[in-house]
Amino acid sequence: MEERRVWGELLAAGFLHAVKEAHREATLAVFGGLSRAAGFKERSFGVGAFDVLESQIDRVFEGDDRVFRDDLNGSPGWRYGPYRVLTKRHEFGAVRAVRWDRDSPTKQSVARQGYVEDPQLALDLGIQRDTPGVLTLVLAHSASEEPLEMELFLGRPRWNADGGTAWHWVRELSDEALGRDPRRKLVERTLPLWSDEADVPMRLRGETSAETA
Repeated sequence: MEERRVWGELLAAGFLHAVKEAHREATLAVFGGLSRAAGFKERSFGVGAFDVLESQIDRVFEGDDRVFRDDLNGSPGWRYGPYRVLTKRHEFGAVRAVRWDRDSPTKQSVARQGYVEDPQLALDLGIQRDTPGVLTLVLAHSASEEPLEMELFLGRPRWNADGGTAWHWVRELSDEALGRDPRRKLVERTLPLWSDEADVPMRLRGETSAETA
């Protein structure tokens, strides 16, 4: 099953934990740096969240040779193996109500990709030819300011000009779903100073040492 396979590979590689970390850092940076009292509006938060998330994702994968930038028609993307991930900001609480037929030409093409072999991603824009054999996914992100809540989903969009479901499959990157971060190495138990019990001086209660007698 595609959903299980994709999720399992990206989870085991630490990819999902990395993008969740990037989203958290980006959200805190945007809400901490922009103030509605100073005149910033919802659009300001949206543009800021998009730009800062791009920078944060670049940062979390810095030095990781398994992940590299793979933009599509100018839309920021990251590749791990046969999977490319693009970002999409959605209205908070409405990830399943996204209308891909009203989105950018690139996202429309991604939503039309029924199979990996489909050539639809090669837009007739003269900008870029797509890479064959790549499954393009979408990392859908959103956040609310008060109270501060974050939403992050990974899925494969479905062309829904018919008003139907927006995803072939989609999963939330919650703490419960992700579990332990595979990027974090287990802390090794500190070895005792004396590893050989025979070398440890032991004395029975009440015994008097010949050195101090």
